[in-house]
Amino acid sequence: MIQITENDIKKNWKKEYNNRPLVSIKNLVYNHEKYIAQALDGFLMQKTDFPFEVIVHDDASTDNSAQIIREYEKKFPSIIKPIYETENQYSKHDGSLGRIVNSKLSGKYVAFCEGDDYWIDENKLQMQVDFLENNLEYGMCYTKAKQFIQKKRKFSRRRFGTDVRDFEDLLFNGNRVPTLTTVFRKDLLNSYLKEIYPQDKSWLMGDYPMWLYFAHESKVKFLDKVTSVYRVLKNSASHSDNVEKSVAFGKSYWDIQNFFSKKYLKKEFESFNECYLRAFFYVSKKIENLLK
Repeated sequence: MIQITENDIKKNWKKEYNNRPLVSIKNLVYNHEKYIAQALDGFLMQKTDFPFEVIVHDDASTDNSAQIIREYEKKFPSIIKPIYETENQYSKHDGSLGRIVNSKLSGKYVAFCEGDDYWIDENKLQMQVDFLENNLEYGMCYTKAKQFIQKKRKFSRRRFGTDVRDFEDLLFNGNRVPTLTTVFRKDLLNSYLKEIYPQDKSWLMGDYPMWLYFAHESKVKFLDKVTSVYRVLKNSASHSDNVEKSVAFGKSYWDIQNFFSKKYLKKEFESFNECYLRAFFYVSKKIENLLK
């Protein structure tokens, strides 16, 4: 646990905010006992002149995640604001997880980081919020992230995150926005939920359609700076050794692109067969790398 106090964190917060959070950090946790302390420390080390809160949603973890969160809650009670589930919400696939967490976000801005990822730049929030406060035409700001390969316990040479010019660039050239680096306006999130109804879709990813909506409705800003670490775990939704799961993920990717292409460009994105071939090639390359 980070060796600072709540008063240390709050000492530079401007009185004009009256301790009302300007930023809500959305932190989703499920069986992350090995990683959650590092994630929470990355939030608490942020040096800001504005208040922030951390909404930690423990989705009925079966390990010691909740116990660790409670220790942080006890030490930082006005910053760490947990939600402890007794029944797993993600497995319901009915949008309950999102509704529960989003209802607790009180900030003007939302930052996102899951319980197995973490931040490494103490100025991350201040830098991004300063940009958004001074550039009202931008709805989201994001940066680069390192990748840590948990199985090999080492960092990849690859950095995730590149510049997105506009909606069509993001649609046709794919997602290059590291979710754990983002800060975006909450009113834009609310509009997305009301207009797109993602909870009614069978999409296997929650971030890419949101970025597409944001890029259509506003500008998005890329800051060419590494602020965060994405932990690559075996058999996550986007990194699975299972061929069927990987193909399903590729199919869902196409569903999202096709939905937004038809909605905003009034045309089909591309044929599913072309998408299926791309997904098959992607899985084949992954299997080839595993065999090596």
